[in-house]
Amino acid sequence: MNIPAFLYFFNLLWASPSVVLSRGVNRHNVAQFKVNSLPGISSLPTSWAGRLPVPGAKKGNEIFFWLFESEKPAYDDNLIIWFNGGPGCSSLIGLATGNGPFSFDGNSTNLVRNPHSWTQLGNVLYVDQPVGTGLSTASDPYPVRDNGQVTTDFASWLVGFLDRFPHLKSKQIHLMGESYAGIYIPYIASQLVKNSSVPLNIASMSLGDGSWGNGAAMSSVATGRYIRSKSALLDIPEEILSVFAEADETCGFNGVLAESAVYPPKGKFVIPGNPEFFNLKRRRRDLTNALNAACDIGPTTPEEVRTSIFNSTCYGPCATFSTAMDYMTTKSANSSTHGCYDVYDISHDCSSISALPLLAGYFSRADVQAALHAPNSGPYSACNSTILGTLLAAESPVPPAYFILPNLVTEHNISLHLFSGEWDMLINHLGSELSLQNMTWRGAQGFSKPPNQLFYADNAAPSVTKNSQPAPATTLAAATATLKAAGTWAEERGVSYHLFREAGHSTFVNKPREMFSYVRDVVVAPRAG
Repeated sequence: MNIPAFLYFFNLLWASPSVVLSRGVNRHNVAQFKVNSLPGISSLPTSWAGRLPVPGAKKGNEIFFWLFESEKPAYDDNLIIWFNGGPGCSSLIGLATGNGPFSFDGNSTNLVRNPHSWTQLGNVLYVDQPVGTGLSTASDPYPVRDNGQVTTDFASWLVGFLDRFPHLKSKQIHLMGESYAGIYIPYIASQLVKNSSVPLNIASMSLGDGSWGNGAAMSSVATGRYIRSKSALLDIPEEILSVFAEADETCGFNGVLAESAVYPPKGKFVIPGNPEFFNLKRRRRDLTNALNAACDIGPTTPEEVRTSIFNSTCYGPCATFSTAMDYMTTKSANSSTHGCYDVYDISHDCSSISALPLLAGYFSRADVQAALHAPNSGPYSACNSTILGTLLAAESPVPPAYFILPNLVTEHNISLHLFSGEWDMLINHLGSELSLQNMTWRGAQGFSKPPNQLFYADNAAPSVTKNSQPAPATTLAAATATLKAAGTWAEERGVSYHLFREAGHSTFVNKPREMFSYVRDVVVAPRAG
């Protein structure tokens, strides 16, 4: 056999756009979705984009997708599906701000390639869901009324999508997202594993700064402890901190935090009372009343802070979380030195660049929408306020930490990866760690040891014997970055937790290199059970 000629023919078959197969993609079936070029950048991974209808839904309810082919064949067995949160925020936020193949060049809509793109680690699917999010469309009046419909819509849509791209059905699927995706992903995964007619390999779930636990535990209970730990960065005076310390004692938060600091935990701990009505049986608040001017207290003095925490007619009892946000917002508005408070990243100041206006400007362009096979979409909004208001006003879904996540890990052997950024005040890491210690999976509650192992920029999952010996670097600059710990972590019984230092709510924005290593070493790497 003429081996060189055979290899030449094989490579030609692999690359030629005129043949039917390219890594299993039926090009004739999806040719209308091929992205041939994108304004502002000359080179991108092979990708397909467009909208597909939600099966059984009223006409006009279509979900936008953008699928990128893996840039490295060694990782082609992985399918990463990325969800932004909100609810109602576009997955293009994640794509363009740190985990996709391009990003904005400074404060402009010029695009540059991202050296830390997750497309190097697998096929990556970005979805704007539920309908009406980003470049997706929805019928009027807005049709999705609760999380149950979000779940069934996306699960049925994904089956239709995979019929278009059947080669993806055999991939290892990694569901990844942030914020409200802590609700989306567990419910969607649970729905998918119940669908025996379309067996899929759901390998892992990764929830970043996600709302997957008891609402009070992840906010009110830990707020006082969190703002004290970050008081220098937040510039909060001791007289204000002392009021939050008083509240932590009065409301019983100190006791819960003390219980959660025991490894392994001695048993389930109960969130005291019903702070801010965030518990499972919280009353449904009228968002219009809760957000009106009467609730805009704007506390600045210790007595005003105390009144807001204990006697607010808007927030309910022990309102440490809402009071802290009100206090910081008011303080920054009246400060000439500490303005522009950002609950998503408390390190931000007025010089920080927001990517959302850049996203709106770029993806609203007619030539961009045409290139993505989503013409006439109109003005693009990164987050849809109608969806936000509708879903948050609906009956709250049961926190996934109670039943769904333990079941998926224990009964379906799906790995769970949780991660937090230390500068995120919206869903602070202390609340996430508390919730994790109160969750039971594979016959035990929480972690047996604190998540204090070090991990590094280029090694997100060092072994016990190597966690102080990161991979050698070839230059002094690389060595310095590699030797500096990126954060702390732990992994037990199929669940991992990483705390990223100097990162906010969207961890990959601050730490794209570290998050690339995280996806490579934790998410798509084979893990022990």
